[in-house]
Amino acid sequence: MQTENLIRETLKGLLATATEKVYVLGEEDAQEDLKRLREVYEDLILFWGLDEDLIDEFDENIGILK
Repeated sequence: MQTENLIRETLKGLLATATEKVYVLGEEDAQEDLKRLREVYEDLILFWGLDEDLIDEFDENIGILK
């Protein structure tokens, strides 16, 4: 259970980092970083067998990937 909590906190951190990238760099300049962060986010979810709806949550929260 502790591992799952650590993974969820990591996912929250990736989401927070993505949000900060948008604020600091702007939507256009942040695109490459956001794509990489989303890949890591998705890889962690798939690797640990978490609910894949979490990937949609990332997309909805960031919502600007082109």
